[in-house]
Amino acid sequence: MNIPSHFPTEPKKIWGYFHAINQIPRPSRKEDKFREFILLEAAKLKLETHADEVGNVIVYVPASKGYEDHETVIIQNHMDMVTDATPDRHINFNTDPIITLREGDWIKADRTTLGADNGIGCAAALALMDDSTIDHPPLELLFTMDEETGLKGAWGVEAKYLNGKKMINLDTEEWGSLYIGCAGGIDYEFKKNINMVPAQIANMGARLVVGGFLGGHSGVDIHEQRGNALKFLMDWVNTLPKDSFELCEWRGGKAHNIIPRDAFALVNLKDIKFAEEALQKVMIRWKSFMPETDQAFFGQITLEESAFPEVVSVQDQQNVLNFLLAFPHGVHGYDLASNKEMVALSNNLAISLLVRGQFYLETSLRFFDRGECVGLENQVVALANGFGMEFSKNGEYPSWKPVHENKLLDIFTEKYQELFHSKAKITAIHAGLECGILRDKIGPIDAVSFGPTIMGAHSPQERLLIPTVAPFWELLKAVLKSL
Repeated sequence: MNIPSHFPTEPKKIWGYFHAINQIPRPSRKEDKFREFILLEAAKLKLETHADEVGNVIVYVPASKGYEDHETVIIQNHMDMVTDATPDRHINFNTDPIITLREGDWIKADRTTLGADNGIGCAAALALMDDSTIDHPPLELLFTMDEETGLKGAWGVEAKYLNGKKMINLDTEEWGSLYIGCAGGIDYEFKKNINMVPAQIANMGARLVVGGFLGGHSGVDIHEQRGNALKFLMDWVNTLPKDSFELCEWRGGKAHNIIPRDAFALVNLKDIKFAEEALQKVMIRWKSFMPETDQAFFGQITLEESAFPEVVSVQDQQNVLNFLLAFPHGVHGYDLASNKEMVALSNNLAISLLVRGQFYLETSLRFFDRGECVGLENQVVALANGFGMEFSKNGEYPSWKPVHENKLLDIFTEKYQELFHSKAKITAIHAGLECGILRDKIGPIDAVSFGPTIMGAHSPQERLLIPTVAPFWELLKAVLKSL
């Protein structure tokens, strides 16, 4: 199996498959080539498969010798990856491979997302399929599609094709932790027709650019109070003297589950000094409270060849600006049962566009308790009504409430202690896993999620900690042997 020289040599099959996966484009909703790869690998091994109409794949792996009468276990991963890159990295995620690099103990990508979320889990599942030396009960390897944009693959899973009553999900990112719960989520969209009028300022057109924020996963990283580029941009524009500019356009954000890293606005300026002075004020203020890890953000002004002939009307300009300024972003509640260590309620102001007279905003709410989220929902809906926005709810998925009375969890904790002579952390994650949806579909099942350490998921800083991959693999094999 082909492994790049900068990759570790062991576990050989996992690293080999991870490299192979990164050669296959797999943005959300465009996982066809990866699905074909999985089916081809299964065919080579003469394994039965099932591919459903949604695009999910199940590979049925017979039990190893002596385990034929043991209960079937589901191993679950998603095929798609978040696609994001720094502005200076030109890549077509629909056709180009992910170029990987090594920095010390980390595998990362060349200024793009790495796809370790959930590529390393998929690699482990494929390694299970391809390694006859591992002791295990009958396995159902479930690969779902389009997880990152709303868990659509999980919604389409047909339970009649799954016999397992225990499920191991390989889609979490902190080695040493066993996850038995996850947040639910709701996405909202807001739209408004904007009145465009002839420009009155003819001095100059300019692009106000914001960048350099860490961004990151809107569930895993939201508690770190990282900067939101859209919020910074709105602060900058709002700090400009009201009669010194006209607004033409703005754009920011990449996906519902990414904290916005960069954004820009197109404006007409009476004098560039107003934009420079406003930027200086906002930079000083934000530098005073942003975390040390997210201090590399910047603003810059690029002059256009001429002023923009058509701009947002004064009334609509103030209306949409106020809407963005008032719109909530960040953590809104902590889980009391975890001594406030875990986020229980949050909102990610994810995407906003104002282009050719059309305003658009997408936001992602996450929760553990559905009832607690109602107040935050009411807040964003009230804002929409107050500012004359059309809005729609575009998908909701359930939380996976922690269940400690869990035989699968007992085996995981026992094997972790035996292998590593320490106790695993039992926790839940403020991000959406497919376990909640699948448990609702299949019925009462024991489920545990775990994985090697991944940092910076959903951002070009995504990286995989090499020393955690081998123990992750050893624990998975030990648990399967005990089942």
